[in-house]
Amino acid sequence: MKPLHLKAAAALALAALAGVGYQTAFAGEPAPGQSAAEGAPASSAKAAAAMDVDYYSESLSAELTDIAALSKSEGWAIGTSSEDGAGGDPEQVLLHRDGGEWKPSELPKEAAGASLSQIEGSAPDNVWLFATENDQSGSLAFRFDGEKWTAMPAPDAEGSPSNRGAAVLAADDAWVLGHDKSVHHWDGTKWTESQLPAVGLSLAGVSPDDVWAVGFRETSDDSGPLSQPAAMHWDGEEWKLEKTPEYHFPDPAPPEESASLDSAVAVSGDEVWAVGTHTFNHGEGGPEPEEEPILLRWDGKEWKEGPADAAEKASEEFAPDGAGGLVLGRYWHMAADGELREIARHKPVPGRSGKVEEVDKKQRFWPDETVHVPGTKQVWSTGVIELGAYGDANFRRGAILSYDAG
Repeated sequence: MKPLHLKAAAALALAALAGVGYQTAFAGEPAPGQSAAEGAPASSAKAAAAMDVDYYSESLSAELTDIAALSKSEGWAIGTSSEDGAGGDPEQVLLHRDGGEWKPSELPKEAAGASLSQIEGSAPDNVWLFATENDQSGSLAFRFDGEKWTAMPAPDAEGSPSNRGAAVLAADDAWVLGHDKSVHHWDGTKWTESQLPAVGLSLAGVSPDDVWAVGFRETSDDSGPLSQPAAMHWDGEEWKLEKTPEYHFPDPAPPEESASLDSAVAVSGDEVWAVGTHTFNHGEGGPEPEEEPILLRWDGKEWKEGPADAAEKASEEFAPDGAGGLVLGRYWHMAADGELREIARHKPVPGRSGKVEEVDKKQRFWPDETVHVPGTKQVWSTGVIELGAYGDANFRRGAILSYDAG
């Protein structure tokens, strides 16, 4: 989740958190020594199927940043694409899956010159596209009714949602995070603003009276952490801060210690998951402890820590698998029984030569967002397939991958 105009001290803390990066979150480290469900020794993670490449861009300089899954045959994705080697601003890209293939779709005419930030939907005839004017002068919103896109009122917020800052539950029920602790609600006619008990970084919900915002609450004092995780619940009438575990490094503590929840997914009223990091400001002197990944689960009554070995594999781009488990990241799947499964690498796509050369076997997929496909045991993940550090062979193709947990 991109910071939304955070206060200076908290911004520094989150910048350190973001420095964990994909390489840490998805490193191909050995399998954990304990099973997620029982804490019993496990010799290795079970192998899982590979992700399949459902779409990759013609452009060799592109990225797909967000995706909305409405059914196994209906979805939308957004991103950017540039002419290879050309300068200037990238072109905004909108893709639509209506059947079996992902195809380019025409953007709303009012979105010309804007930067697309998030796409969310509750049904094929209720899809919202959020964007920001390139000069940052304001936010834009568009709604697809199953036939056409229509410009809509946009929430009066500084900045715009990242690909986790909005939740669309129905035609008359949508939420968008705003500046600092503000959140905006669409009731079918207008947006209204309210205040969260803490700073929100991600939204997830299952019904009009069951919505979650996760982020951090500021706790800075002369000796303690700058922040602690925050989970806030909308019960249909008000936002309430629910108790979450706190995180502290042992003394002597590192500089500008902070903990935050950065992404959440809601499966049902008694199953919500959130991931984050307990971190600090590196390079400021003092101790350098290992950063601590955070995986929390709401069981309908309280937030508890999830399995430690799963937390080590989880990233912000995680999603329910539709079978009681979680796809933790591009390489890891936690099954319903807590067993960790290592997802095999996708087949390489044609590289710069237009063919799959030997060097292309080193391609990597970096996800920007992963979502569960309703009514299935499948997830879709959007991001970049790239080959880097290989000179003339380098490229970045925007891509959509799928994984079947069944």
